[in-house]
Amino acid sequence: MAFRRKKKLLGAALGSGGAKGLAHLGVLQALEEAGIRFDVLAGTSAGSIAGSLYAKGYSPADIAELLARVDYKQTVLSLLLERSAQPLHRLLDGVLGECTFAELQKPFAAVATDTADGGEIVLREGNVARAVLASSAMPPFFRPVQIDGRALADGAFANAVPGDVARRLGADVVIGVTLSPAESYREVSFTTAAGRQIVLRQEGIASCDILLEPDLSAYTATSVFDTDKIFDVGYACAKERLPEIVRLLRANRIGAAERAL
Repeated sequence: MAFRRKKKLLGAALGSGGAKGLAHLGVLQALEEAGIRFDVLAGTSAGSIAGSLYAKGYSPADIAELLARVDYKQTVLSLLLERSAQPLHRLLDGVLGECTFAELQKPFAAVATDTADGGEIVLREGNVARAVLASSAMPPFFRPVQIDGRALADGAFANAVPGDVARRLGADVVIGVTLSPAESYREVSFTTAAGRQIVLRQEGIASCDILLEPDLSAYTATSVFDTDKIFDVGYACAKERLPEIVRLLRANRIGAAERAL
């Protein structure tokens, strides 16, 4: 009797960071050039935007081109005037074709925070753009997003780099990307909808086998006019760590590494 070895899966955990999320595309581009592609993706906030588009089937270059067409001044103005991320929802729904999670080409999860108690909410069903909207709704700038009776806000509070979520999707090896120093996510202060201050301790980063930390200290979450530079920082970080990534994938017999380098 012949036995077929189960394919091992490579997961991405893409972290939060607003405009700094363009670094995710740089990372994905560098790895794609080396023949390394992810099988499953989990993302928080900016990472959920990049992850959802990648899971839909867009290449990193495609996503960068789509974002280059965005009128950032008009988008930011609309976001501020509506005090919600609804303009972002319309933009994403158009790009994603109003798809559901079941219609994505790769398994994907978006992470949000329950404003009632600071709990982590992993979104894997329904409209993808709405889930990404919830994952990106940073208070006090944007109102929480209602999904299944819960008021959800930016997932950065509960799980900024969701490596553990990527593992729950089936990943055997997880590469995480954090857009802020990892130490800053060890303990996060959160104010619940009732006004109670609590401290959240995050688990996701510890579940990453490799954590990429592009140096984005020169940029902020609102650096929307520095996207090319931010992309390049992510690209350079992944290229520098590529030999380490390839060694890890080969040691775990993940096929993408056989084509790398």
